[in-house]
Amino acid sequence: MSAVSMKSLAALALAGAVVLAGCKPAASPAPAPPSEAASAAPAGPTAHVSRTARLQAFLVQRYGKNARLSGQWHSSWNDDGETRPMDWQVCAEQPVVSGDSWQQLLAVCGALSEGAHIDPGTIDFYVLRPKGDGFEVTSELTGERFGSGGQPGTVSVIRAGSDFYGFRVEDGWFGQGFSLLSQSLILPGPNGLVASGSVRSHIDNDAQYECDNLGASSDPDTVEDCRTRRFSIDFALRFDDIDRSARVWPLLIEETGSTCGGKQVRQQHRFTLDPKTWAYSFPESLRREGCE
Repeated sequence: MSAVSMKSLAALALAGAVVLAGCKPAASPAPAPPSEAASAAPAGPTAHVSRTARLQAFLVQRYGKNARLSGQWHSSWNDDGETRPMDWQVCAEQPVVSGDSWQQLLAVCGALSEGAHIDPGTIDFYVLRPKGDGFEVTSELTGERFGSGGQPGTVSVIRAGSDFYGFRVEDGWFGQGFSLLSQSLILPGPNGLVASGSVRSHIDNDAQYECDNLGASSDPDTVEDCRTRRFSIDFALRFDDIDRSARVWPLLIEETGSTCGGKQVRQQHRFTLDPKTWAYSFPESLRREGCE
């Protein structure tokens, strides 16, 4: 792997991170690595290979000649022995500083072309590093299932420590008047990428109890009973970076909204990554489906 100087890494910070359309922004800003020209590995005395070209070559190697950085390509997916038609696309990609070098984070999402409501989509996660005129895989986690209706949800690259980066996936289920959205973390562990835990990002039953549509002529007790059954709660996730030099930052989840009975909720939860399991110990209350 060709060496990348810190001066070059600093130059890249002006370029910014690249996250393709359809993906959410990173939960915390990440220092960007060198520009394509600075990060290029020499392919000859006067030639270089850009980061974009490296990514394109990696995609073709893994997903076939139709794979591309922008837009979808049609292929298939082996789902428990059954080959199913799939539409693939790069759903998150970002270069990040790692020690005195840099790495490339990449997520590739697959949506079932004819997915039923209960069918999840799939996401492949990669941490790559430059080698020669291409990329080699540092760690990967592939075939992970998320979402419903054949759709895998959305992916963003997150910064969880001084030079510690991973992925956040948000997916959801909607039905019977309920909205249940979850957020999952994929982080690099000692032996590769790890699914480090999942909590809700939002829950509500607004579509089940449309109390405002009952009308002024409705029985007051009926209206009040409807309103006491409604809930709508958000669970905002962020990392506490007050100690910027810490290898891994504490995880904070801010729970806000209204629960059954019209009670307002505002509570902060704090978690640390278990160094043995490389996961967060989230309580069931942060994975619930109802108001309590």
